[in-house]
Amino acid sequence: MASNAPWTFTLIWVVFKLNLANAFNLVSRKVIFQKLPIANGNIIHLIPIVCAFYAFEYPMFYNYHNCESNVIVIPPTMGTRQGEPLGKTLFALAHFKALHSTINCFLSYLFPSIVDDIHIIGPLSIVCT
Repeated sequence: MASNAPWTFTLIWVVFKLNLANAFNLVSRKVIFQKLPIANGNIIHLIPIVCAFYAFEYPMFYNYHNCESNVIVIPPTMGTRQGEPLGKTLFALAHFKALHSTINCFLSYLFPSIVDDIHIIGPLSIVCT
């Protein structure tokens, strides 16, 4: 039995979602400090605050399973601090160049992104390959 539904369509575009696991801890602080002075807008005025949080090398400790023998020391030269108000902005500054380079290589795609959640939208035949 044939359908006469006016909304019949063919899927030709897809949305592929990437969530970069542990992305905030993978960004180099050196890159963050390189990007701050050349950032647009008023973020340059935040350099003293960013220095207070990130310029000094003191270790961060992560305790899993609430046991003193399970403490991991995270190197102080990587990542932004969880819960720190500027963390997402600093990550975005460091991450922008890589994302922008990818976008320039694939101009027929869309890359809507919110910090570390990236979507790739494009033709089904290409995205799935």
